[in-house]
Amino acid sequence: MRKNHTLARLRQGEPALGLWVQNQSVHSARMIAAQGLFDWLLVDMEHVPLDLLLASQMLSAIADVSAGTCTPIVRVPTGTIDQIKRALDAGAHGVLVPMINTAQDAADVVRFARYPPLGERGGGGLLPHYSFGSTDHVEYIKHANDEVLVAIQIETQQAVENVDAILDTPGIDLVFIGTFDLHLSLGLTPALWSDHPVFQGALYKVIAACKARGIPYGTLAASAEGTQMRIALGFTFVGIGTDMRVLLGALHAQVDPLRSALASNQTSAEPHNEETSA
Repeated sequence: MRKNHTLARLRQGEPALGLWVQNQSVHSARMIAAQGLFDWLLVDMEHVPLDLLLASQMLSAIADVSAGTCTPIVRVPTGTIDQIKRALDAGAHGVLVPMINTAQDAADVVRFARYPPLGERGGGGLLPHYSFGSTDHVEYIKHANDEVLVAIQIETQQAVENVDAILDTPGIDLVFIGTFDLHLSLGLTPALWSDHPVFQGALYKVIAACKARGIPYGTLAASAEGTQMRIALGFTFVGIGTDMRVLLGALHAQVDPLRSALASNQTSAEPHNEETSA
């Protein structure tokens, strides 16, 4: 059974760079994973209308084409047992759970994502061991508690206030700071990053709590430059934007200058009318 590539890097304090996957396509996910550019790809099921069958096919494609060197992760819609259990049984190597506001929320996530005796995840999954390159379901169950990444999102004012109690929950592998929604919760204009002192104060409170417990922390950036800035602040799990943002950005980078050039050429080619020029 393969190791969880991203979890191994985080445990060693090494950066694990990835990409948010919003495009609902097996082929797109497979092609991106095959490039060897990313340590992980996160299939977003919180804000994308993606069904579980298609998600399972995307997860399998990511794991198989990369031979486990690109970790398939799912952001589930909620931290309920059905969402977490089904994402892991579909072949995810880890789950990212949004809107964790209390210690009980965090404890529930761990309980639903771990097999006994650490939790109460059921052992009847048909597919998860194949995602780890194994044909032995029992072997997977024996090692899954060590190899499945359990990540929680801190993204509200309530979560920041409760961060110490939340992070004292055993079994959390990663804290993801959801900066966009954190801005919203703090009454600020939504953004992935800002220098607003209210946001910065909340951010560094979470970072300090993570450092005190030796828990890796991550976030989403909008560019490679932003990713480098986050790594300099100690973030080790960083998403370099989303696949759709990269796609649309590449399209604009190619077509916008072309449109401008064509418009300029058209203007310069217009006939000069002496009667209307004064």
